[in-house]
Amino acid sequence: MLLARHFRHHLPWICLALTLVISSVLWHAYASRVAGRWIGGSSLTGLVIGSVATLIILSELLLWPRKKLRRYRLGRAKSWMSAHLWLGLATGPLALVHSGYHFGGTLSTLLMCLLAVVLLSGIYGWLLQTIIPKWMLVNLPAETIVSQIEHVSRQAVQDARTMLTVACGVSPAEQSDLAESRWNTAEAAEDAKAMIVIGAVSQRGGLRGRTLVTAQVQVEPEDQQTIWRQYLSFIEPFLLGNSSPDRSLADNQRSEQWFSMFRSSCSSTASEVIDRLEDLCQQRRQFNTQDKAHRWLHNWIAIHASISILLAVLLVAHIVLAIRFW
Repeated sequence: MLLARHFRHHLPWICLALTLVISSVLWHAYASRVAGRWIGGSSLTGLVIGSVATLIILSELLLWPRKKLRRYRLGRAKSWMSAHLWLGLATGPLALVHSGYHFGGTLSTLLMCLLAVVLLSGIYGWLLQTIIPKWMLVNLPAETIVSQIEHVSRQAVQDARTMLTVACGVSPAEQSDLAESRWNTAEAAEDAKAMIVIGAVSQRGGLRGRTLVTAQVQVEPEDQQTIWRQYLSFIEPFLLGNSSPDRSLADNQRSEQWFSMFRSSCSSTASEVIDRLEDLCQQRRQFNTQDKAHRWLHNWIAIHASISILLAVLLVAHIVLAIRFW
């Protein structure tokens, strides 16, 4: 778990957060007992505790400019994130103690609700960043740089067309287009003879991942048009991330059924080519899953940051009004 791996970076901030919370609770309880009533934010104790919470909230916003100024090495990123996490969590109890354990007017209630949303979204994001990368490492062996997914997919299409040109020849229906297309691989076919090399996700013993597979292919003439037709109609659009007429390729189980039917429509000599095409589709599905996971990992930040800024603005207004009527 992320916390266990970097506990030494978290420990000082955990101790500081607990110290602030526990001391605030004890001080508030003592001051309330001395005053003979349950004191609120207008008391000296409430004012100090509220000021501490305010300073923490405003300092939490410094994480964004720190990321922009990372070249100046303003402390270690792990320390900043640990402080952001644990001191941020401490603001919830501090705000509750500051308010005397009850909501006040409309602005105070709104501030408490916004703070709760900020804390919950922060915890949610931290859990995502703890769980999803580990899950991706185990379940997405074809994982690549997200910004390179489309480039890698286009390379997969080029590999597939090279393979099909070697194995099946140029499709007569597409011959005129392929002659002028950048995907035309007649020279590659001449060099490759009856051997193809293609990069795709595959399983070799205990090793999983994107590997280079070299295989000798001999496809019967009667299967060549079937393979080209299925590839151009369904497989290539899916590999390129376009809308495919058949959505079966987007699902693992349905894709297995689809390729099983594809194999049954061809002779056994076409199995090697079809296997390689299936590997490429599996790779594309993993890319799609990775892209979704990447969005889950980062889209929550926009919500967390925007609500945090709104909280800071309303907090300043709360301070101004408190000083005015104190």
